[in-house]
Amino acid sequence: MEHPVLTAAVRQAAKSENKKLKREGKVPAVVYGKGYETTSISVDDKELSRILKSRGESSLINLELNGEAFPVLIKEVQRNVLKNSMEHVDFFKVSMDEEVEYNLPIVLKGDAKGVKEGGVLQHQKREVAVKSLPNDMLDNIEIDISDMDIGDTLTVADLKIGDKNTVLDDPDEVIVSVLAPRLEEEEIETPEEGEEPELVGEDKEEQEEE
Repeated sequence: MEHPVLTAAVRQAAKSENKKLKREGKVPAVVYGKGYETTSISVDDKELSRILKSRGESSLINLELNGEAFPVLIKEVQRNVLKNSMEHVDFFKVSMDEEVEYNLPIVLKGDAKGVKEGGVLQHQKREVAVKSLPNDMLDNIEIDISDMDIGDTLTVADLKIGDKNTVLDDPDEVIVSVLAPRLEEEEIETPEEGEEPELVGEDKEEQEEE
């Protein structure tokens, strides 16, 4: 699988420099790794956003820095929710012959049969922790939920990701289930035949005086 390329440049680690970079459409970042000196860098906002949109945050990226290209993983993306922007990114330099741990997105495919019959789909787990060699990393794992009936549940143990990736999460953890429909209105309890409803307030006091 061909990995996306992201160009980076060395930057000064200063708040004033970060503000200038953001005005220029750059995102402050840092790259580090085993035996690699931590380096402050910047990357193009639009270029990184395009990669994240098409491949997600767990994909392997070839980072070009100072004329050298090497594989990295995104370890953290700090976002400004109000501005809907990236504030800072951490990249981790990986070795191609050492396994890495990453979060694999779970994508649901199809329309559950139970939902068509009135059930409610509950997608509880949206990614699973796995490990593999960098070249064996997956972009996502798809689950076909078309045959799920009301009451059916799929767990981590049901994932089929091949023998090149190892799942790290609890196999009994629920990914998705189809729940029975909830009653919109609870049934109102009515007194059985021959029973009189209990009186409250003034009506009850008047009956006691008689």
